[in-house]
Formats: sequence, structure tokens, C-alpha cells
Amino acid sequence: MGHRTILAIFFAWAACGGVGVARAEAFGDADGKTAAGGAKLIGKFTLGNGLTVVIRENHSSPVVAVQVWVKAGSTTEPEEHAGMSHILEHMAFKGTKRRGPGQIAREVEGLGGEINAYTSFDQTVYHITISGRYLENALDILADTLGDSVFDADELAREKEVVLEELRMNEDNPGRVNGKAMFREAFRVHPYGRPVIGYDNTIRQTTRDDLVAYFSRYYYPGNMVLVITGDVDPVKARPLIEKAFLPIRTHEAPPGGAPGEPLQKETRVVVQERDAKRAYLDIGFHGPSMRDGEVFSWDLLSMILGSGQTSRLYHEVKDARGLVDSVSAYAYTPKDPGVLIVSATGAPDKAKEALGEILRQTFRLAAAPPKGEELARAKTSTESDFVYSLESQGSLARHVGFFETTLGDAGFEQKYLQKIRAVTADDIVAAARKYLTPENLTVAAVVPRGESGMISGEAVRKIATEAYREAMKEAGGEGKRGAVVKEVLENGIRVIVREDRAIPVVAVEAGFLGGLRGEPEGKGGVSAIAAEMLTKGTRERTAREISEAVENMAADLSGFSGRNSFGLRARFMSRDFTAGFRLFAESLRSPVFPVEELEKKRREVLGRLKLQKDDMTQSVFLLFLATHYGGHPYARNTLGTEESVRGITREEVEGVYRRFADPRNMVIAVSGDIGAQDALSAVREAFGDFPRREEFVPLGPLPVPEGGGIRRAEEPRDKEQAHFVIGYTGARFTDPDRYALDILGSALAGQGGRLFTNLRDKKSLAYAVTSFSSEQVDPGFFAFYMGTSADKRDGAISDTLKEISEVRMHGVTAEEFDRAKKYMVGTYEIGLQSNSAYADKLMYNELYGVGYEETFRTPEKIEAVTLEEVNRSAAEVLRADRYTIAILGGK
Repeated sequence: MGHRTILAIFFAWAACGGVGVARAEAFGDADGKTAAGGAKLIGKFTLGNGLTVVIRENHSSPVVAVQVWVKAGSTTEPEEHAGMSHILEHMAFKGTKRRGPGQIAREVEGLGGEINAYTSFDQTVYHITISGRYLENALDILADTLGDSVFDADELAREKEVVLEELRMNEDNPGRVNGKAMFREAFRVHPYGRPVIGYDNTIRQTTRDDLVAYFSRYYYPGNMVLVITGDVDPVKARPLIEKAFLPIRTHEAPPGGAPGEPLQKETRVVVQERDAKRAYLDIGFHGPSMRDGEVFSWDLLSMILGSGQTSRLYHEVKDARGLVDSVSAYAYTPKDPGVLIVSATGAPDKAKEALGEILRQTFRLAAAPPKGEELARAKTSTESDFVYSLESQGSLARHVGFFETTLGDAGFEQKYLQKIRAVTADDIVAAARKYLTPENLTVAAVVPRGESGMISGEAVRKIATEAYREAMKEAGGEGKRGAVVKEVLENGIRVIVREDRAIPVVAVEAGFLGGLRGEPEGKGGVSAIAAEMLTKGTRERTAREISEAVENMAADLSGFSGRNSFGLRARFMSRDFTAGFRLFAESLRSPVFPVEELEKKRREVLGRLKLQKDDMTQSVFLLFLATHYGGHPYARNTLGTEESVRGITREEVEGVYRRFADPRNMVIAVSGDIGAQDALSAVREAFGDFPRREEFVPLGPLPVPEGGGIRRAEEPRDKEQAHFVIGYTGARFTDPDRYALDILGSALAGQGGRLFTNLRDKKSLAYAVTSFSSEQVDPGFFAFYMGTSADKRDGAISDTLKEISEVRMHGVTAEEFDRAKKYMVGTYEIGLQSNSAYADKLMYNELYGVGYEETFRTPEKIEAVTLEEVNRSAAEVLRADRYTIAILGGK
């Protein structure tokens, strides 16, 4: 199961006895056993109460990830209480015998850490990511949570309302609705068919007694695994672990086990009509579990089929035929037999044709072996994904935790990679022939209201049979961090290089000022299209050749565009730097913007615009920006409008590139496993003669409308939830009060913030509520956001305005202020674990005029802000007589 597949499993649905002394177990791993990239699996041992502990060192950043994996999820629940594990996850931080409701989150955020939990089918995971110096605090908090939670009845009643809000939010998302339907049809007996979140009635009827009984049954040390990864000394950590977790009492394992899913004997179909703009397809084939020998072939099969731009589905269904907006495949291989999932979105009138081509491409894997380069790319990509994951302590801990709880082998990744390397083309065909059949197929579809006739169950079964027949017929024929240096080339390009030898990865990013701010009137989306077409053909290579070169190296290469800039970013293994950087420079210097690729990109963007309308959160923010910024470019969608996108020409795409792609308007940042002088030499060689353009004129400040009074916009939607944004004029990147506003947003938001506590916990008004400051080149905005039930909308808006008024008049407290500062510093450090993150920060800070040094000075800048500055900013910005409110109404 490749790294991408592991992450898909984690996030697709995220959803006592005596105490003795600890005993050692398999601690010999400390003596040199290493994993991909050189990180050591330090050891595994078991405490006297049965708790399994796995510690893995990774000193690439001063951060630790501490996770407790409980071997209980939605599959261990009684059906009448489906969703109980998820409720328990929500209740975990609502109070213990030593800590009151909200105190746990405030304590972690006050130390600059992040705390959360998620529930899957087979496990529930409670995790803290924090500075390594606070390891003891993290252990104490998690042990307290899992050993002494009180499950207050009033807190439970409020939290059940929050879960119901989350359920309603999911019901407003066509993609999630369809995914749940596919699993429900595919797994009619096994509990994988039940959504992790449960159902409205099962959530409502779950009582505190039910929850306590379930907790007592499954939350005991022998059913848990403690995982610690990162900047940790295992010798010093062990007594801290014993102190925190040994007091938790244990008991014998309860009997149980999920019922096996019977063999599927015919194609299953479920089609639903929803308030959607596009058609959503989820296609599933039952497959092996993580414990089956076929999992290695199955994982590679899924990557060949639908991972990346050279995959069969992307190339044939999206790129060559333009039948979908998006298409991908991944192998879901959990503890019990899972499913291969193909997901696609597109125009409703093309849904049948798209389904047919997807199935033909899928069944062809059972008809003939994959090409040598396909299999080689899939293997390279799988291995590189593991290496890339080492840049994040949390991702590393997820690997370790999943392998230990599923297989009992925390260091399984080495065996996994060895098995992956040994897979042959014939192995792929054997797995495909076993599982990829019409009888083993489940298809779920969501279509706009009134259009279910376009893709009926009978039609799907016929399409599957014909696609299979056609396919079979065709077959007959460890390191040290170095310095950061800056150099300005003679033509004006600013180059920043950060040397970091910890992981064999190099990230490169180049940016130009422009983006949305620089688009001509009526040509919305042209910057986004220009940026994304940088990799769609150069004077030397076609789009296909670029994609093959990228995936042969298991690299990443993509254009980006936003409100203030556009450019190109890349990531590759350090061994591939020369070839990778050559391709990066070629894409940036000599794009040709082919007409045929523009048409493909136009169709894709038009599809994304339609999908965007199905996303309530994106939609309400677009409504807010349009209302708040008026005639300023920030009022527009970075993707443009359907009208503007349809009218964009190749000459206009090339024109916006040439308008801003000037070396004086350009910053290149390099971060990773390369010597600073080697990187500078490569940049000089590739870009030293990049010519200045005589017609170039820098893009200066653009005025933002003053806009007195209260501006209000409302748009009705036939949805269960209402979403709203209340926003105020905010700061520029270069404004001295930007960090004060950032601290203000952080103080009010988060699990320990007053918005979460007062509006979600106490009043159960929402699942999602937050506040934040968004700085821009021109004045940005400070916003409050909430998604709530339609019938709670007016009360939620009123209560949010009251909270804002309270902050404006009285400010935040010293405790909120201190917690927010520590949280911001901690999360900033956590966010800078990867080379890509460093390249991104270095480039943007230099490009936006604050200087690349800000990347390293940000923590001290945050620490320097005073409580008085934060509260003064709150009083100045949160004006009662001047704000914008945008409402996306529910039913």
C-alpha cells in the first residue's frame, strides 16, 4: 500500500486490570535497523499493562509527533450505535478528572502545538504535534485523555449537535454523498459499508452510558499503540512514557471481529439526484487487504491506472478525450479486504461515455501486462513517496502507526518496498484478472436533479459488460543543515538558496508578481491558465513528454497562480537535480502554450468552476470577496468566470506570461539536499541570460475601495446548511500590524478559542467556525466564517456579531494572547518541516517585499507583539459600522 494510498485511507472518511512494570520487546531494532531515507526505527517495547510503544527518531526538524492509535473504529461498533467511535473522538478533549472542557486544547496550543483526533474504519487516532522539548507535556495530556476522560453528559449533548452539524455538512457535499453510497453498496455485510460518522438516528440515540461502556470495552492499553516520531531521545523518553501511561489499567481483550463480506456476484449500481452542477462517479472493485500477498501488485496496479498525468485514466479519459474534469484511482487496503476506487467528475451529459471509457481502461489491465515504463514509474513513485513523507513527523508517525496496528510490524515499510520492487508485469495481470470483473463492480453516481435518466442502473450494467468484452477482445491481439544565501543575478533575478542535507529531496520555486492583480479587465482566469500551461509544452518537448519526464523521476512539477503572483514549483530527489532543474528551467523559459492544450485546459477550468459551485465554503468566500472588494481585482475569482474563460485566446495567455515574466520581477528559491554554490551555479547557467523585456512595467499598488457602512450579499442555495462570512479590511504583507492581526485571529479560533468554545461547544451552532487574517499585497481582510444549519442561521450570525463586539470593546485576555502566540510559533515551525514549505516561504517573502529573512524571523516577530497592540488592532479593524457580510443560504 503506497504512501498516497495510506493517506487516502486516513483521510477519506475522517472520518481494567492490574498495572505492572514495563517489559522489553524487540528492542534490538535500535541497533542499526533503518528505513527509507536513513531514518532509524529506534525500538518497540511493551509496558506491563500491555501498551505497545514504538519510537522512531528523525532529527530533520525540532518537532515530535505523538500519536495514540486505538484499535477500535466504526467496524467495532454495534450497528444501532453507528458513529459511536467518532462521537468518542469528539468527546476526547472535553474534559478529564484533571482538566476541564477546552483546557486540553488551550494547554497544547499554549505550548505551540497542534492537537486533534480522527476516526477511521479500524482505528481511532489521537495525536499531538509539538516542539520536542514539550514531549512530556504531550504524553501527560494524551494519557490523561485516554485514561481519565469524564464524558460529561451536558458536553455530550452539545457535542452530538456538533456531530450532527458535521453530518449535515457532509450531506451538502455531492462527492462525499457519492463516496458513502459506493461503500454502502459494495459492503452490504461488512461494517465498511457504514459511514464512520454514523447516521442521524444512531447519533441521537447514543447515550453517555453507551459511550462509557464502549470506551471501557475497547480503550485499554492492550488495544492501543503509542507512536513517537521526530526529535526524540528514546532513552530519555522511556521513563516519561512509563510515568504517563503505566497507571492506565488494562483488561482482557473482548471477543469480536467483523463479519466477512460475501463474494459479490453481480454489478451493483446506485444513482442519486442532488443539488449539484456536475456528475460525480465512484467506481469500486473489491480487492485484497493490507495483510494479503496481492496487496503489492494491487497498489502498483492502482497507480498505473489512475495516479498522475501519465496514468491511463488521466491520459485517455481526461487528456485525450476530454470526458471528465478529474479522474483518479487508489487502492484502499485496510485490515480487512478493501476496494479499488476510481473517482471522476464531469459534465452530466458525458457521464455514460466517461464511465464506459474508464471501465475499458480498467479492464485492459486484466487483458494485457503493463508497459515496462508504466511499471517502472509506479515503482519509482511509490519509493519516492515514502522518502518525501519523511519530511513530516506526523506523516512518518502515520506510517508507523498504521503498519503496527494493522500488521504488528512498525518497520514494515522496508519489507513493503522490497516486495514492491519484486512485482512483475505478470503479477499485475494476475491481480487484475482476479478482481477486475463486471461481477465484482460497484458504481455510484450523483447527478444534478432531473438528470438521473442519463445513467440508469440498467445502462451501467450494459456498459460494464460491453467494456469488459471489448477489453478482453483487444487483448487477443542523516545530514547537516547549511547556510541560506542570496544572490542577485546581473539581469535582476533574486535567488535564495537554503541548504539542508537531512533528506535527499530538493524543492525549487520561481514566482513573478502578477496573478489576479495583473489580469486585464474581462480576462479573468488568464493568469491561472498561463501558469498551469507552463508544463503543457515547450520548444523542446510536448506536454506528454514533460509528464513522462516528471513521473520517470517521481518528481512534482506544476504551475501556480493566485491573487498576487504566478509561477512554477518543483520537487525531486536530489539524485535527479540536474535533470529535474533542466526541465524546470525549460518549462519556465520556453513555454509555447499549444492551442490544443489550451482547449484541454479551458475544458478543465470550466469544469472546476462548476465544481466550485458545489463547494459551499469556497462559494461563500467568493461571494464575500466580490462584495467586499468591488472594482478591485481581489473581487474576482482567480479561476475567472465561465464567460471570460471561454473567451481567452492563446495570444492572451502568452501575452500575460510575457507581460510579467521579466527577471526584474522574478524570485527563485531552492531548498534541500544540494550545496548552496552548486544550486547558485545551476541557476546562473539556466537563467543568467534570461532577457529583460523592454516593455516591462512593474505592477504598483492598486487602491482598495473604502466602502463605508455595512455591505451585505446573500445567495440562496438548496442545501441543509447556511454558510456566512463577516469580514473587515485587513493588512498588507508589509504592514507593521500584520502579526497583531494574525495573533488576534488565532486567539479567537482553534479548539481552545472563544469562538469554538462559545459558538460550537456551548451552543452547538456549527461544526466549522473560525477567524483569520489574510494579508495581501494590497490591503487584505480579516474574516469570521461559520457553517451552520439553515434554521440556526440568523441566531448564529447574531451571536457571532456579539462575539466580535465583545472583542472590539474589551479585547482578548492575557491567557488568550499567550496561547495564541505560542500556538502560532509552534504551528509555524511545524509548517516548515519540508523543503517545499521552505522554498515557498523564501520565495513569497522575497517577492512580496518583506525579504526572505522573514522566513526565519517570523517567530521572533510574533513574540515581539504586545497584548496592547493586538487589542488596539481589534478596536481599529473590527468596526461596528463598516464590515461586509456574505451569506450562502440553506433551505
